[in-house]
Amino acid sequence: MIRRAQGFTLLEVLVVLSLLGVLLTLIGGAITGANRAVGKAERYSTRLDEVRSTQNFLRTAVGQALPLAAGAPGVEPSPVFVGESHRMSFYAPLVATLGGGIYRYSVSQAPGQRLQVSLERLRDQALLPADEPQVLLHQVQDVQFSYRGISPKGEATDWLDHWPWPGRLPVSVRVDAQLAGPVPWPLQSIDLRLDLSSEARTL
Repeated sequence: MIRRAQGFTLLEVLVVLSLLGVLLTLIGGAITGANRAVGKAERYSTRLDEVRSTQNFLRTAVGQALPLAAGAPGVEPSPVFVGESHRMSFYAPLVATLGGGIYRYSVSQAPGQRLQVSLERLRDQALLPADEPQVLLHQVQDVQFSYRGISPKGEATDWLDHWPWPGRLPVSVRVDAQLAGPVPWPLQSIDLRLDLSSEARTL
């Protein structure tokens, strides 16, 4: 009796190869999708950290605003606090890890969808020239600053998009921004630690 040789036919081999190809395609698609999901999560996390860092910076700087008006003798001092809808400037200390000292901060929305800050160091009653502006956050489509405080008559104000008394500090500053991308800007309200409604002193 003659036995048939054991093995696979060409058709069976082709079927197995086809199934293997389909399986590899599915696995490759799953790996690609997982890599995209991981990359998206990393970008979201990075952006979230950037937004939080910017809010922490503003909270620290604005919260420590000082009632100062620098100016040399015989020269009109600069305003204590300038508050507009897209820009504000004030005096505050710089954290020791960045060099310390008293600076005038100018925070504004700049062309190119940027939120930036310029720093002018206060030394010997004069302001040194500002360095290049530092970008706090990119992809800022719009930013709105508003202010609340005490009027010269001692009356509490509502939120104002322009601070009308540059010789005094507001009590609170609110920062609202529209950002590009999936990470939103949580509405931020910052209370100044020095609640001073009287006119500031001049250095």
